[in-house]
Amino acid sequence: MTNSKQLRKLITIDIIEFFHMIPDSGSILCLDLGDKRIGLAICNETRSISTSLKTLERSKLLNDISLIKNIISENSITSIVVGRPVNLDGKPGKKSQSIRRLSEEINKSLNLPLLLWDERFSTQAVEKVLINELNLSRKKRQKIIDSSAACWILDGAIKALKNLNIDI
Repeated sequence: MTNSKQLRKLITIDIIEFFHMIPDSGSILCLDLGDKRIGLAICNETRSISTSLKTLERSKLLNDISLIKNIISENSITSIVVGRPVNLDGKPGKKSQSIRRLSEEINKSLNLPLLLWDERFSTQAVEKVLINELNLSRKKRQKIIDSSAACWILDGAIKALKNLNIDI
């Protein structure tokens, strides 16, 4: 099997397939990949709580990958979730293909199981909370919106994993 085929086997949009690819416990890193920033979130080893980690300003791809690699090693990450843009009807959005290509490029270096997970409404939902419940200014929201959206995406993925009820 060629390296690109092996890499593709590590990337999935199917939560059940992802479940079978990852260890029973271990932290998961979530990436909300944007044009200007990457929002990062992490869950604990039991996958019960997700937490916003930080927002990275995008630079050259190799620099971004290097920073993500450091975060992975510092936090004993076992797998990755990446927000996947989809339309209201559940079909891939226009940015979905570029996110998949970027995820493949990132995972060439990381070589971890990666789930492309529906990110519909994540930024809007988080922004609504930041405005209505926390009353944050636009400037303060901009600093945390991407990592908060990553946390929202990761929370959805770990809830779906917990709800699978698959016998191991």
